[in-house]
This record gives sequence, structure tokens and C-alpha cells, in this order.
Amino acid sequence: MAWQRKTPFGYMVRGGETVPCPTEADAVQNIFTRYLAGASFGRIAEEMSRGNIPYHQHTSQWNKHMVKRILENGKYLGTDVYPRLISDEEFLAAQIQREDKTDYAPCPAALNPVREKAVCAVCGSRIARDTKSHGRPRWVCPDCGAIVHISDEEVQKRISHRLRHLADTPDLLTQPPIPEAVPSTDALRIQNELNLCFNRPDINPDYTKTLIFAAAAERYAVLPDLTPVHDMEALRERLETGPVSDSNLRELLAKAVKAIRIGGQDYIELELTNGTMIGKEQTT
Repeated sequence: MAWQRKTPFGYMVRGGETVPCPTEADAVQNIFTRYLAGASFGRIAEEMSRGNIPYHQHTSQWNKHMVKRILENGKYLGTDVYPRLISDEEFLAAQIQREDKTDYAPCPAALNPVREKAVCAVCGSRIARDTKSHGRPRWVCPDCGAIVHISDEEVQKRISHRLRHLADTPDLLTQPPIPEAVPSTDALRIQNELNLCFNRPDINPDYTKTLIFAAAAERYAVLPDLTPVHDMEALRERLETGPVSDSNLRELLAKAVKAIRIGGQDYIELELTNGTMIGKEQTT
């Protein structure tokens, strides 16, 4: 169990009364000053450890929790027992700054699929949501530096609106282009070796069989995955024949949307797997 001081740091008992300890009281003032200047708990703890002013008699090493306790201690404002060490203005400023640094907005679970596909509308790189601006959600592109301030509710509203438009016009869900199966270099080499084997008078059956299986495996490896094509067609048929549900919208986001472009002026556009763009012509 950690050892705790009986008398708060900054004070000492003399003649039965609690009075300021000169060195510790100066350290308290310095901690508030450094914190208000932007130093972190950890940085202040390192400085205090080098300053040869122990937090208590059992160790000269400080940690961020010790610094935090000092910054939160209302006794430094003065009470019937403890003399004032810190002004009201300094203490209040420290509390406001501490709340700003710890204030954040957790990302709603509903935004997780959006974050996976969000890209910067300026440069096309991945864009990330954070809440470093006093807890207000924003989207930041680490590549071009673009910053978009938009609430989580507005992001969800606009994406839902575009998905609803897409569900109401399933003709937009044309099949994505099927990539061409291009044989690999190894496949060409194996096929050449197989052709040579067939032209030899002394064919080695086991070696030829190995080459045939290897050639088939290489051809299979480059065959395009048609799952997205089938998924798109099945989804389109369901939307054409039945009512649109929230489940349909989630499936659209998962299977039909390739990227979500986020930019300034609350700009949000959906890029479908077939290359169609949803958003520029839509209003919210």
C-alpha cells in the first residue's frame, strides 16, 4: 500500500498549528505555474524529482498522480486550518484546463463502420475521427492536414440520407467491374515448362502431373472474386421487391459502399464499389 502524508504537501505543523512549509509551498506554486503554462503531469513529476523536494519522506521520486492530487487539492485556497497558498484565479484556471484535457466524446458504436471507410475528400487518404478539440468531434487527415468539424449526429444523418436514397433507387446498384484474370509470371513459366514436357519423347508422368496441378493452382489463384458481384445483385433484388429496412441500409453500407468521402462545409459523399458517387446532388 502506498504511503500517504498526514499533512498535505505544502504545509507543516509548528507549535500545534498548520503553517506553510517554505520550500514545499514554493513547489506548490511552481506546479500550478508550470501546469498552466502547458506542462503535463508527467513532465512536472520529472522536474520535481530532479528538484530534490520529496513528496513525502519515503521517496524523492514523484509521479503524475502526486502532481494531480496537488492540482486538485482545494485546501490550497485556504481554510480554517490550512493557510492559502494559491489564488482563486490560478486554482480555477487549473481546474478548467484539467477538464479540457480530459474531456472527450467516445465514438458511438454506430460510427465504427463509417470510420472503417472514411477518406479525405481533398486527397483521398484515410481520415480519422478524434475529439482533441475540447471534446468536440472532428475528422482529421494526417496526410494533407484537412480538418472537418462535424457532429457525430450530423455524420450519421447525412450518411443515412444517402443510403436511403440509394435504397430507393436500386438501379444505381449496377454490378462492379469484374477484374481481368491476368496470369502471374510463375503461371507462365509453369505453362512453358509443361509445353516442353509434352514435346519431349521421354515424358516423365509424375513430373508432368506435378506441373499440371501447379498450372491449375496458379490459374485458380488469379481468378477474380465474384462474391461482391453476387452480393450486389442479391441486394438489388431484395430492394426492388421488398420494403427498405434499417438492416438493408447497414448491408448497403457494408457491401455497396467502397469509401465515404468527408470534407469541409459538411460535405459527405458515398463512393460505391461500382464507381457511382452518391451525395453531390443530394440535399440533407
